Amino acid sequence: MKSNLIPPKASRIAHQHVLHNDVRSDPYYWLRDRDNPDVTAYLEAENEYAKAVLAHTKPLQEQLIKEMYSRIVKEDTSAPVRYGPYEYYTRTCQHDDYPEHWRRHVDNHDITELVVDENDLASGCKYFHLGEYLPSPDHNWVGYATDTSGREIYTIEVKHIADRRVLPTKLTNCSGNFVWSQDSRYIFYTTLNEAHRPYRLYRHRLTDDSANDVLIYEESDEAFYMEIGKSDSKKFIQVTLASEITSEVWLLEADGNDINPKRIFERKNDVLYQVQDHENDLYVLTNLDAVNFRLMKTTVANPDISDWQTVIAHCEDATLTALRIFTDFIAVGCRSDGLPKVRVLGHTDNCNYVVENPPEIQELRLSKQWEFDTSVCRVSGTALNMPYSVYDLNMTNGELSHIKTNPVGGQFDPQDYSTERHFATSSDGTQVPVYLVYHKNTDRTKPAPLLLYGYGAYGISQSLHFSSKRLSLLDRGIVVALTQIRGGSELGRKWYLDGKLKNKKNTFEDFNACADFLIENGVTSSDQLAIEGGSAGGLVVGNFINSSNHQCKAALAIVPFVDSLTTILDETLPLSIVERDEWGNPESLEIYRYMKSYAPYDNTRPGEYPALYVTAGFNDPRVGYWEPAKWVAKIRHCKTNDNIVALVTQMQAGHGGASGRKETIKTIAREFAFVIDNIC
Repeated sequence: MKSNLIPPKASRIAHQHVLHNDVRSDPYYWLRDRDNPDVTAYLEAENEYAKAVLAHTKPLQEQLIKEMYSRIVKEDTSAPVRYGPYEYYTRTCQHDDYPEHWRRHVDNHDITELVVDENDLASGCKYFHLGEYLPSPDHNWVGYATDTSGREIYTIEVKHIADRRVLPTKLTNCSGNFVWSQDSRYIFYTTLNEAHRPYRLYRHRLTDDSANDVLIYEESDEAFYMEIGKSDSKKFIQVTLASEITSEVWLLEADGNDINPKRIFERKNDVLYQVQDHENDLYVLTNLDAVNFRLMKTTVANPDISDWQTVIAHCEDATLTALRIFTDFIAVGCRSDGLPKVRVLGHTDNCNYVVENPPEIQELRLSKQWEFDTSVCRVSGTALNMPYSVYDLNMTNGELSHIKTNPVGGQFDPQDYSTERHFATSSDGTQVPVYLVYHKNTDRTKPAPLLLYGYGAYGISQSLHFSSKRLSLLDRGIVVALTQIRGGSELGRKWYLDGKLKNKKNTFEDFNACADFLIENGVTSSDQLAIEGGSAGGLVVGNFINSSNHQCKAALAIVPFVDSLTTILDETLPLSIVERDEWGNPESLEIYRYMKSYAPYDNTRPGEYPALYVTAGFNDPRVGYWEPAKWVAKIRHCKTNDNIVALVTQMQAGHGGASGRKETIKTIAREFAFVIDNIC
């Protein structure tokens, strides 16, 4: 079927964007009107069209679904995490959509209780996501936040664990982020403004109606988000106000009575920091005068910068990424040579070492933990060919004890899969890491089909994570390649700074260089190459396929951020003001011209395009569904070949796509079938 589906013209007039004496004509701007029945009818028609052009892959999709389910064990439980007298863990069953959350008594593992069953909460919902899930400090109650639309607007409820009684008061229009007071009488939570920004902090008493909730703080700066958490010592509630590049922390006594937060350090542009307390000391992890962050120490009572003491000095070759405090130890997440690691220090002695990763693990990270007075730190590790594994680190001697590795059903053996790291040379000479994973039986003496993934934004580092679903590609002789392109923080914060604002094009040049390297070295060929990027990674995909110098056979663009200039200029959209720290403010002529030069929608031109599979979420608050919809329509109008261009819109979902295991597996199977059909 020829891909000639385009939006009906009707009597619509192209919208004219005018700024800096520049006119951008947008014939598909009307697609952003979500209340227009013509828009929903068009999106539904696109879904039917996608189903039709992919119908020949239906048997393959069914086979992929069968394979993916076969790798899920019938029943599994997570490694339990101790919290007071209980160990909390998650139980999953093969054919359930969602997990169950349980606990057992530390002294008697036969005493178990179901705390929250996500399947029950999701019953009757077309979309479901569990946000924060927290037992109260007295372990009588559990609070949980749920989103049933995909718009990332959460409702918080509280349930008595023993008798299953749910309190009548529901906290609505929440970010999903909340904490308990230590006396278990109060919940502190954040609400959203009209731009979908968490900006108000409230205290709610369990026995009261929400109308009596106390407003503690309101953040007026549209560039700052509010997030709350509990300090590791449980002594303080931390209120973090942060933009993309600046942060400010306030502390509340966690006993529940304090409604007057104390600011630690006043926000300063381009300075990020986080804190943890220990007795009278306050540890500060910050990038002030330290691009890769340093760890400093001051006092809780008088956190004066002039009195800072250095705990870990700045290092050019390693970035500090996370901080966890214990009674006797400090655990620090760090990253060097592109890989996450864990470092341990003592508060008073000379203990100072980097944990040696198990030989099968590429990445080691700090993991979820609730206990403070312990010498055991929970860490987790993974590799491209090794499932997620959990360890207990004895901080006294640095020894790791293996607790659990996520099981994979069927005949999986990690030794059947090989990994490699290579470096591609970008246009400015920068060496860019690209990691490969493939089945050991793949013939590497000739070019192989390959799926190349890229993201490169917000300082988010590309994880070398294992995926049991990915095995369906590897077992068919497809090589999967993950890039660590600039815009992420894999090689330090400078790696991030060199891929944002006026350096954004480095991200695209890096990805293109990785593709060139893989083709030039015979790993793959242009007619066996598929590329993938999601959200901000959609810019990577869009720039690649707009380039006349680079070719691929197929492209996956998952909720792609492709109309970036229009979105950043629109201050009515939820993220536009905040996003200007990442992309720039196009009210400046220089920034406007730079963003326009790479925005995929603005640079779609007549020519040949690869087979393209694009997704959108109708309720997506991050990337409006109209961005991928408009982009697809424009590509169809411009392309000169017959390759399919399919748009799949999840009408009941948001940025993360379909919810629940069944729909998630169906979605991935459809995407993989598209890739296999085009490059194998």
